[in-house]
Amino acid sequence: MRSFLILALGLALAAPSAAQQMTGSLDPTDSTRDGGELFDAHTIKVTDTRKLTVRMESPLFDTYLIVRSPSGVETVNDDFDGQEVSQVEVWATEPGEWTVLASQYSSEGGGAYTLDVTQGPIARLEVTEGRLDYADQVALKGEFYDTHTWEASAGDQVIFELLSLGFDGYLVVTSPSGRVWRNDDAGSTRIARVGPVAAAGKWRIDVTSNAVDETGAYDLRVIVLPKVD
Repeated sequence: MRSFLILALGLALAAPSAAQQMTGSLDPTDSTRDGGELFDAHTIKVTDTRKLTVRMESPLFDTYLIVRSPSGVETVNDDFDGQEVSQVEVWATEPGEWTVLASQYSSEGGGAYTLDVTQGPIARLEVTEGRLDYADQVALKGEFYDTHTWEASAGDQVIFELLSLGFDGYLVVTSPSGRVWRNDDAGSTRIARVGPVAAAGKWRIDVTSNAVDETGAYDLRVIVLPKVD
């Protein structure tokens, strides 16, 4: 089951990036994760749809970074691009307070660290609410699916993102020329993502699940990236 566009936020031409640096220290008195790893919690206020980049560094221990959206979706990173730093890059499509857990990969060690947070220019966000249920179309292997379309203008760079609630979502995106992209998990078991992609014309977006008979609500998000002068 699908519903129509419910939300549009942001501007295609946007303000410059905002950056800030935080410092902290992991000490024995700090809170711990399930495995005994220390962590500090920081909050970041997000008011518009932006690319959020959080980078954690420490010369004293192996860092581990968790970025949590207001709805509880977590994106994690240990070693970014093989470097001894942790970095999460995520499109902040939910306004409100985002939580950053600055932690360690193992329960050994600790000490000082830095967090660098950058909020990129404002993007345009369009959200469609939907639901997979027994009234939907059924794929050959038995999965329910909904089909959406989106019209892209010349010069648009777009990210298609699926937030699934109650099922393991799977996203299939077909360009106007027929090229197909597929994605299951984009750094989080609740998020599937395709893009950035670009082509003017009508795009087809199929929302489905990884297993048969899975149902539940979802948000299909279309993020139109800021135009670069």
